[in-house]
Amino acid sequence: MSSTLALWQVAGATLLISIFATASNAEAFTWRACQDGQKRVTCVVDGDTLWYQGTKIRLIGIDAPEVEGKCHRERQLASDATAHLTALLNTGLRRIAFDGEDRYGRALARLWVTDGEIGPAMIAAGLAEEFGTGRPPPWCRR
Repeated sequence: MSSTLALWQVAGATLLISIFATASNAEAFTWRACQDGQKRVTCVVDGDTLWYQGTKIRLIGIDAPEVEGKCHRERQLASDATAHLTALLNTGLRRIAFDGEDRYGRALARLWVTDGEIGPAMIAAGLAEEFGTGRPPPWCRR
């Protein structure tokens, strides 16, 4: 896959930005939800986590419902969020901006598709909320 790469040091963290050269390069495969028992190379885990070419990525700035959530509503929303993130990625991944790792060793990144940044699109769809609000997630509230 041909792409342009740039590295910067930002506040002690390495920031890697990858901009895909052409739409055909960005759409070289079809995104699918990750399957149990299958090697995870490029697939969607849930509404805020995915694998891309063997790197596990956690989207910066959003929190999505958990697949193994605390209530039925959270688990259903997690399924919807996974499907929505998969659909967004299938419109054409255009850019990834990496910014460090989280405490679980996942790469932290922002991703852009044909229509814009994924995080805000997930929030606008009601399938994620802003990360770090300090409030409990709303998925199981009554």
